[in-house]
Amino acid sequence: MRIFHIAGDQFSELTELPDTLPDRGYLWLGSARPEFREKAAPVQAALQRWTGGQLVDLHISDLLNDQLPSHFDDTSWYDLLVFRRLAANAAAAALETPMRDGLRPLALIDTSPVGFAVFDRVLLTVHPNDCLVREFFAQRLQQQTVGSEVRASNRLPPSPADLMLRMVNHMVDSYLELRRALTKQLDALQQ
Repeated sequence: MRIFHIAGDQFSELTELPDTLPDRGYLWLGSARPEFREKAAPVQAALQRWTGGQLVDLHISDLLNDQLPSHFDDTSWYDLLVFRRLAANAAAAALETPMRDGLRPLALIDTSPVGFAVFDRVLLTVHPNDCLVREFFAQRLQQQTVGSEVRASNRLPPSPADLMLRMVNHMVDSYLELRRALTKQLDALQQ
């Protein structure tokens, strides 16, 4: 599990769950699904300390379920979004070269849910094991704090909801990249 503190133009990674929420900004807890399964109890205790509420048991089940379709739910203290990402798996490079078997490109596509629990000052994300979204955003946010040029597009997300939106947008953009590769493959098969 990776824990990040985002406040204004500052981004830092924490080594453990803090006892209290920082005075400024918000926390992003990013976890792989198996890791979240193991650490659900300490996360629940931390959420109780920080926000006065925990994840509902049904929502924990949703975050741990790797077969769940995309959906949204809300409570009085947080919102839950499960977004089923569509991505090429490790063999995606093969999509760039024509194949004789028309079903093989479809087998290269992976769909996996990514879960988001959005509190006022905490974002909890639960990813599949091989999902690069968490690492991409951790690296990208770190780079944004290092750069000297500050533009609107380079600002750190001001809220957990904004960070979640950026992650979902990134996953949707990857749909488009995958679509281009599949279109090339289907064109080759038609020829």
